[in-house]
Amino acid sequence: RRVPFHHKPLPPMFSARYRTALCLLAALAVGTGTTVRAQVALSLHGTVASTTLDDSKLRPGLGAALKVFAGKNLALGGAAKFISTSYNAASVGGQTIRANGYIVPLTGVLDVYLTGGAVRPYIGAEAGVYILGNRLELNGNEISNQTSTRFGATPKLGLAFALGNLGVFVEGNYHFIFGSKDGSVNTGSVSNISFENPSKLFALNAGLTFGFPKSGD
Repeated sequence: RRVPFHHKPLPPMFSARYRTALCLLAALAVGTGTTVRAQVALSLHGTVASTTLDDSKLRPGLGAALKVFAGKNLALGGAAKFISTSYNAASVGGQTIRANGYIVPLTGVLDVYLTGGAVRPYIGAEAGVYILGNRLELNGNEISNQTSTRFGATPKLGLAFALGNLGVFVEGNYHFIFGSKDGSVNTGSVSNISFENPSKLFALNAGLTFGFPKSGD
């Protein structure tokens, strides 16, 4: 024998309020989703860089960044760069000492675009781990090879051009690479970062961003 199931309906006022609240929440969710849309973008660029040493030379590099655009004016993400460094340390008595190496910044990225049109000036900042590799040569023969890890940061100023979903950009970076309080090669922890007398590096980047927000969006 089947036992009848008696469903007790909600009171009319209680049910109406819930239905109204659900409708309002749904409308708010749809409206919010159409107002703010996140867009993933990939940037690739070439670099020309120079240290602040008097005998430094312009050196090439390259980089990539993965960003999420929250609208057209704000982008957050991560970046990786490879910058070749080379400079003459000394030349004495016919003996030439030359330092060759590289810098690999692995950083978080924040870009703020000041306009949303076809031409977009922007400001930004990056901060993270800087891996430094240095090779010392005497008359062309390697005599030392070291790798160290430091904390670094860079403000930046740039200009981007929106061509549909393709962005063309050029930007300048001024990198600050900080040492360690205890003098160790690797900084290790945030508490060991020394902000006094950082090494500096100027870089000019130019490249493309795939997935750039359209100027008409």
